Amino acid sequence: EDLDKQLDYLAKSGYSPISLDTAYAALKGGASLPLKPVVLTFDDGYIDFYVNAYPILKKYGFHATNFIPTGLMGQSYYLKWDQIKEMDGSGLISFQAHSVTHPNLPTLTLDKLRWELTESKRMLENTLGKPVNFIAYPFGATNSLVAEEAKKAGFLGATTTVPGTTISEGTAF
Repeated sequence: EDLDKQLDYLAKSGYSPISLDTAYAALKGGASLPLKPVVLTFDDGYIDFYVNAYPILKKYGFHATNFIPTGLMGQSYYLKWDQIKEMDGSGLISFQAHSVTHPNLPTLTLDKLRWELTESKRMLENTLGKPVNFIAYPFGATNSLVAEEAKKAGFLGATTTVPGTTISEGTAF
């Protein structure tokens, strides 16, 4: 009910949900934005996204991004890959990386950090057949090494839980 009320407010107030790719292109000067752009994101790939959020997003025709820990999909209360493919095919939902196992990235060894970043990107790209350009850091936790390794892994941008406005050097990092 709360999500429906929130999306109804956005719709009635003239907000236009955009993808992270569109936001990134605008930051780089390669795209224009609607009057009231908003990026809707969800984390963790829980089954309730498919059962509860996806139907409401469809009702409003709103685009959203779901950041998923790829190694957990298909387990207990997580999304199944066929559900992910269905939602991805709708054009409304894009799936981006959230690591493989949802660890606190700054606490990992360099090898494990690199694996979590590159393997999550590889698995999503191979499964969905499209580029994965963004990662949400699990727990919002990051540091300069994590951000640098995310860039090296090929991510164009990242999200975290640090309050504030967009931090940008012409990118979403």
